[in-house]
Amino acid sequence: MFEVLAVIAIIAVLIAILLPAIQSARESARRAQCQGNLYQINTATQSIHAAEGALPSHYNGTALPYPLREWDLFHMHSWRVPLLPYLEQAALKQQLKMDKLATEVENEAVAQSVVPTFICPSGGDPSNMKMGRAGLKHGSLGIPPDKRQEKDFYHIVRSDYDAMAGIQVHSDPLPADVEYNSVDYVHWGIWGWAVFDTQTITGSRLLRYRRGTFRDVTDGLSNTIAFVERGGKPIEMRNGKPEVTADNPNAEYPGQIGWSASNTFIWSINRNRVGVNESNSMGIYSFHPGGANVAIADGAVKFLSDATDFDILVSLFGRSDGGLPK
Repeated sequence: MFEVLAVIAIIAVLIAILLPAIQSARESARRAQCQGNLYQINTATQSIHAAEGALPSHYNGTALPYPLREWDLFHMHSWRVPLLPYLEQAALKQQLKMDKLATEVENEAVAQSVVPTFICPSGGDPSNMKMGRAGLKHGSLGIPPDKRQEKDFYHIVRSDYDAMAGIQVHSDPLPADVEYNSVDYVHWGIWGWAVFDTQTITGSRLLRYRRGTFRDVTDGLSNTIAFVERGGKPIEMRNGKPEVTADNPNAEYPGQIGWSASNTFIWSINRNRVGVNESNSMGIYSFHPGGANVAIADGAVKFLSDATDFDILVSLFGRSDGGLPK
């Protein structure tokens, strides 16, 4: 009996020693796969730029006329759609009805298709989300939680990667008379020019939008972020935990969560003072211990530490703000 207990004890010790190593090896593999996804997305984007002389548009297809209302921007075809043929998904692209909104019933089946390149393996089930149907203001922007009905939504597949259009930078302390969401406080990234009918990036109409080009990036492509991880959806995450509030008791992610439909510029802006892995609705976020993967405009993929200084993030997002601090 003693020998049996001794063997059991030894096995338990070995398991305790080996399990963290196994988990670490698995996470290393997931992180490497995630980096590979971002590399493919980046390469596809560069192929589009080489063929068309511009980066993919944030807003594709449909006959919606400018100016576009804020909730219109949740229903157009996203920047990911033009990438599909370069990601061995040409057949999926052909199924899309580009003259229809991305959220109309004609495009529902495509929105429910998994595109493996858009999914980080460290995340959970990619298809456990809902999207507001066309004609409705999306999610918390227009439908109070107690008024939402199942018929207003359909299931979709998320993307764990986003094209960040810039970063919000405020002085500290913020003057009392400053409009918090003024475009004057956004350092714009590589994703083109957005012109609004007011001086804010929320609650206003998009008058026009021009696709970005690499020649716009005067800081140099190697100093400028193109894509980031935005994991955790459909739950809003803050510092590793669901962001439960009185107004959002289920911690529902407030921005766009499906891969096929677009979102507003406010959801593609890294918010002021938000660092790596602090908030998935306001910045870069992953489930990789210690940091998150980002794709650089020159084609490289980097791992940014949780400890990355916010001023460094500002320099990496801005396309023409002087590059990295010396």
